[in-house]
Amino acid sequence: MFAGALLSTAIELLQMAIPGRDPSLRDIIANTVGSALGALLAYRPRAWLTPTARHASWLANGTALVIFAVIAATAVFLEPAQPGELIKVSRAEHDAIVRYQSQGDVIALDQPAYYVQDIFSDGGSAGASGATLTHRWSGWCLRVEQMERCAIGPTLGRGWAALMYPAALPHSWADVLIDMAWTAALFFPLGFWTTRRTGALSLVIAIVLLGGVPIIVGLVPTSLAEWMSAGASIGLGYAAAEAVRRHLAPSNA
Repeated sequence: MFAGALLSTAIELLQMAIPGRDPSLRDIIANTVGSALGALLAYRPRAWLTPTARHASWLANGTALVIFAVIAATAVFLEPAQPGELIKVSRAEHDAIVRYQSQGDVIALDQPAYYVQDIFSDGGSAGASGATLTHRWSGWCLRVEQMERCAIGPTLGRGWAALMYPAALPHSWADVLIDMAWTAALFFPLGFWTTRRTGALSLVIAIVLLGGVPIIVGLVPTSLAEWMSAGASIGLGYAAAEAVRRHLAPSNA
């Protein structure tokens, strides 16, 4: 932990002399905590790689609570900073871009831009000023002339957008892929610490987290791609745990 704190401090101090970089005490704290967690995981690897059935249940339940907290935080950080704030719509060729200042932006986190592809027709003359945006329980609906697209807004998989630089990524495919990767990373530990005895319970927990919690906290309903990503990740986590147990079984004997 001390080594991690020292390395992070040195890096942040160097950023005082590197153009375009800004040192941050938050980075030092986050990196130090990460070093401590990594050291704890490496100190007792069998406690989380091959836990007892009871400990595996605790770890799975703890993972579910962490996923719930991340989904709730996504809803808080990616909601408009002011309830009555005007959502801005701009045009990029045939696509529309929906932007607003989020709660996360207020505390110096990043914020996403929601791209609505091919809503402006080739021969259409409507600009962004002709677009109308309405809010429904399933997110925003954007209407341009005779075309309407709904379910615009943050899903549970868009939580990454508060921590990265969305504007630097090609929106045509990266948004969906990173949404799926973020969802998979959230649910992989749930599958890893699921046992045969707790499989049904983990399935119910996953369905609630994917289907119920986002609607309750105000996110756009989970997309089909995110459902598939979470399911595949849980299955992969379970298979990985079984492989690890078989690999370490001779040592346990």
